[in-house]
This record gives sequence, C-alpha cells and structure tokens, in this order.
Amino acid sequence: MSRSYIIAGIITVAAVAWIASGQIGGGKAADASAGAQPEPVVQAPVVPAVRVARLSAEPMANEVVLQGRTQSERSVELKNEVRGRVEAVLAERGSRVKEGDAIVRLAVEGRQHALVQAKTLVAQRQIEYDAAAKLTSKGFNSEIELAQARTNLDAARAAFRQAELDLAHTVITAPFAGVLDTRPVNVGDYLDIGKPVATVVDLDPIRVVGFVSERQVAQLGVGGIGHALILDTVERDGRISYISATADPATRTFRVEVDVPNPDHRIVDGLTAQIRLPLEQKLAHRVSPAVLTLADDGTIGVKLVDPGNHVRFVPVQILGRAAEGVWLDGLPREALLITVGQEFVVHGQEVKPVPAAGGLS
Repeated sequence: MSRSYIIAGIITVAAVAWIASGQIGGGKAADASAGAQPEPVVQAPVVPAVRVARLSAEPMANEVVLQGRTQSERSVELKNEVRGRVEAVLAERGSRVKEGDAIVRLAVEGRQHALVQAKTLVAQRQIEYDAAAKLTSKGFNSEIELAQARTNLDAARAAFRQAELDLAHTVITAPFAGVLDTRPVNVGDYLDIGKPVATVVDLDPIRVVGFVSERQVAQLGVGGIGHALILDTVERDGRISYISATADPATRTFRVEVDVPNPDHRIVDGLTAQIRLPLEQKLAHRVSPAVLTLADDGTIGVKLVDPGNHVRFVPVQILGRAAEGVWLDGLPREALLITVGQEFVVHGQEVKPVPAAGGLS
C-alpha cells in the first residue's frame, strides 16, 4: 500500500473521531445552556427635567376700572324775578362768567321812582313814630296809638326793602363762576316772572360719575384717589367726593363721584370717561399666563416644585391683569414655579428642576 494512502487514512480517522466527540459534548453543553434563564436587567427610573423660576410675592397695585361720564359740578337755570323788557344782553353764550357778573339787564322803568317814594315814606313814618312815643311817655297818647305808629313804620320799611329788591332784580347776575351755557332771551323781549333767562354751568372741578359693585364699594372711601381718562385723550387725577349709601335697585351698584380739576374747561359735561380707583394693596404673584394649567376637574392653578423635588399642583385665583402677565393669589410667599414642562408632569411626580435662564417664560 502506498505511503500517501496510509497518511490520508490516518488523518480521516482522526477527523471523524474529533467530530464525533464534539457533537456528544456540544449537545450536552447546548442542553445545559438552553435550560438556563437570563438574569433580568433592572433600569433606574427616568426623572424628567423641568424648567423652573424662583417666584416671590410683591405688592399688587389693585384697582377697579369703571366706565362713566362727566358731569358739571353744578348747574343753575336763572329765572326772571320781576316783569320787564330786556334792555341789554351783557354776556354771550359759551363765555366764562365770574360770580356777580351781569348777564341780562331789564329796563328800570318806574322802579327808581318807587324806591325814592318808599324811602320818603319811611322817613315820614319814623317821625310819626318818634312823636307818638314821646306823647305816650308823657301820658298824652295811648299804647294803642303808639303800636299803630310802630306798625306803620314797619310797613314802610318793608315797602322800601321790596322796592330795593325790585330794582336790583332788573340786573340778572351769575350766582357763581362758570360758563354761560344757554341764554334764550334777546334785547326787546318782555319777560314775565319765572321766565328762564340763562343757564350757568360750573365746570371746575368737573365731576366724573361711575358705578361700583357691592363687593368693591367697601374698599373705597370719600377722599380717596381717583384717575379719570376722558375720551382716551385727557387724563386727570382727582379725589372721590361722594359714594352712594344705597344701591341702585335695578343693578345693585353704588354711585361714585370723582372730582377732577378742570381750570381750562377742556372737559365738558356729558363726555365718556374711564375711571380707575385704587383698592387696598395686597401681596400677589405676577406670572405669565403661559404657566397656568388645569386640573382634571377644571380648576385653574400652577405647578410648583417642593423642597423634595416633587411636583405640587396649587389652585390659584386670578386677581387681575398686569403689564407682563396676570396677578395670582393663593401661592406661598416664595415658590419654585415650573415654567416649562408643566403639562408633562403630574402632582407628586419627582422631577429634576433646571433654573430658567431668563426668568419666567
């Protein structure tokens, strides 16, 4: 037999033996491996990160805003007190008048003569009374005659005072400083007693009238500050001059009047006005509306991070608007507010707070 065939046979027998031994051992190893269970891998829970900002309570400039109108401080319609013809018109409509300025003058006619007569009669009755008193003191006159003389003197004095008034009433004057709003008479008109002659309106100060609710009226007081914005153009500061003691039965609101200076008479009666009345100051938190969230029952609130880094939902009350957001009540004086990510975490969940770079979002 060839030597090469012998070597090949030896190699073949060795290979078959090696393969057979591997299958037998491998099968046992595979069975052992198949019967073993892998160890479970325990992963740590993921703690979500939220952006937070430190929130501090600050004084809130609380105020009530009303819609109202302007009203003259006072207005009076002047009426004629004696009959007569209009002799002169001394003030034009729309002009400013001072207290005591003449507006209309009636013809004097016989009133000056009646005044002279009344004065002469007073002098005569005075002489008669003095004589009666002297005679009575000497017993030559009775007390009845003295009383009659006294009555005549008093009647003469009353007639004189009436004659003075009739003459004075021929000139109709302004009772206070203001604006002559109406003057429905002209030269030549004959006026009877009680005929309207003019209307004088006092515009300084001007009164701004509004109505507040029953919840707000208790926080206001006479003498308090008020701010009035007239037709969105003229802004004036004033003082509360009147608060109604009874509510309007239809609206359950209370009338409030604010007097504001108006020396230039720029503000007239009947204009639309906005009134801002400061209320009691209180501590509150100013936040962006974006941080507000809703609970499952619809309650409005915000989400805070407590000292243990757990989320807390806190209900809040919106007190009003601010220049940079809204004012909230119901939060602790100092709080760590979630500004980004509040919609993805729930009450009681652990979070990783990350400070906001630019304050509130």
